[in-house]
Amino acid sequence: MKAIIVGGGKVGFYLAKTLSERGYEVAIIENDKEQSHYCANHLDALVNFGDGTTAEALEASGCAKADCVIAVMGKDERNLVCCQTAKQVFGVKKTIAKVNNPKNADALKALGIDIVISATDNIIRLLENEVDFSSIKRLMQFEGDEASLVEITLPENYVLEGKSLSELQLPPDCNLASINRKGRIIIPRGGTMLISGDVILCVMLDSREKELRKALRIKD
Repeated sequence: MKAIIVGGGKVGFYLAKTLSERGYEVAIIENDKEQSHYCANHLDALVNFGDGTTAEALEASGCAKADCVIAVMGKDERNLVCCQTAKQVFGVKKTIAKVNNPKNADALKALGIDIVISATDNIIRLLENEVDFSSIKRLMQFEGDEASLVEITLPENYVLEGKSLSELQLPPDCNLASINRKGRIIIPRGGTMLISGDVILCVMLDSREKELRKALRIKD
């Protein structure tokens, strides 16, 4: 697989290093001459000095044969132009852009970027996953950032203990996948009763979390 990384700073450098080690064919475009020399001397990758927002620089890096273009420059508008050029001029199927201002993420998606990555959002998500004192813990975000795999731990003296799932009004787009009950895995059905201490895995749309908390009587 061939990947073109536009931006050879810290993010681009280590991304290129990791992808190369995993067997990707990698090319980097960097518009700072000194940094481009550094990348060329320390990476097993094609490095081009140039403006990654231009068709000329992308073409020189083999964009016509690239499987993906990853723009990780310091300005969101430059990452947008780069990805749009790669897609519209060279027909690249997958474009990925780092967004420096999380408020721009929706705009970049609306303008055709396939995957938008926000460092700020990722840090917040890691904090939510690793330092989570609530009863619902997000384990995995699916592509598109609209659905998640969550873990729900029912508290001691659970108010709905003994209630079956069929008695609860679970919201749509929330599917209970399994229940871990003291080490025993249960595949839930309508007649499955909930017990204090149950650890439930659920796939759900993120927009349904408030409704799910209400149905299960889970507090924030």
